[in-house]
Amino acid sequence: MSTIKDIAKEAGVSIATVSIVLNGKGKERKISEETQTRIYTIAQQLNYVPNQSAKKLRVAQEDSYAIAFYWATDFRINYLARITLGIQEGIMKQNKNIRLTVMPYKVDQLEKLMKSTQNEFFNGIIIANMSDKDMEFLNTDFVPPCPIVLFNRESPKFSSVTMDNYKVGQSVARHFLDKGLFDAGVLTHDTTFPIMRQWMQGFLDTYRDAGHAIGEENIFLCQTSSASAFEVCKRIHAERRMPRAMFCESDVLAHGMLFACHELGIAIPDAVEVFTVGINMPEINDYTVPSLSRIDIPMGEIGEDCLHLVVDLIEKKQPMPTVEYLEGKKIIGQSSPLG
Repeated sequence: MSTIKDIAKEAGVSIATVSIVLNGKGKERKISEETQTRIYTIAQQLNYVPNQSAKKLRVAQEDSYAIAFYWATDFRINYLARITLGIQEGIMKQNKNIRLTVMPYKVDQLEKLMKSTQNEFFNGIIIANMSDKDMEFLNTDFVPPCPIVLFNRESPKFSSVTMDNYKVGQSVARHFLDKGLFDAGVLTHDTTFPIMRQWMQGFLDTYRDAGHAIGEENIFLCQTSSASAFEVCKRIHAERRMPRAMFCESDVLAHGMLFACHELGIAIPDAVEVFTVGINMPEINDYTVPSLSRIDIPMGEIGEDCLHLVVDLIEKKQPMPTVEYLEGKKIIGQSSPLG
């Protein structure tokens, strides 16, 4: 098992410098960012485990693992069930005794939770729903006590199971463009969510490249609820600004839009077509009226693959970092049929 002495030798610095950096005090002690990054990278490559966790790791039973699932508690609770079912499937396929602990945290406060639980022992960690601030913490000051896998995020430091999220937005845009729907808009929760930013950018860039750039006036911001989407859609209609095609960045928003159009007597898909990203259980979107066209995010499959990957990393069957990609499934419903 690697020690800080090994890291110091590889990095060409003193043991004291390594200790300062790995204790998160590099910036405070004015150690250059380049040196800090080099130390963190080497620690990751050498599979360094802090002493306290290492002692516990040595006494852990063979083929018996404790895995933590860090989950941000916000509107995305709607698809927690899909992910945990996938992780459960992964556990059941392993011939091992695996204990899963869900660790809820608030958006932007991953650092606070991880520091408060740093003395708890886990063989591996899966982290979901990181914000930009959470990712900055992981990518800079944080030294992992054990293998970590990120859910639908990418990082130069950590393994992940993810998607080409930019491609999701591209796919929706091409669906509309192929039908000649050039007057389009985006109904979005919040432009600060990293994955949604990628969805939107892929959508907007594809429209722009096709010669039909979408202006800021057609990007409609609402809160993270169907009720908020309902109110925003009513306002857009009252202002006579309803586009011919709407990309709703989650089915939570799409449900609000469907209800607004029902209340206002707006025919879908005749007057406006709706395409969304499926995060809820598929049957919830299959049995709306009309049923929703969507790119379904394979939450369960990502969760299951995260579980398999973290076990492989624990057992050193995969190098760190390892990145695996999955594809979303395009499902055509009644809200935006094929042309």
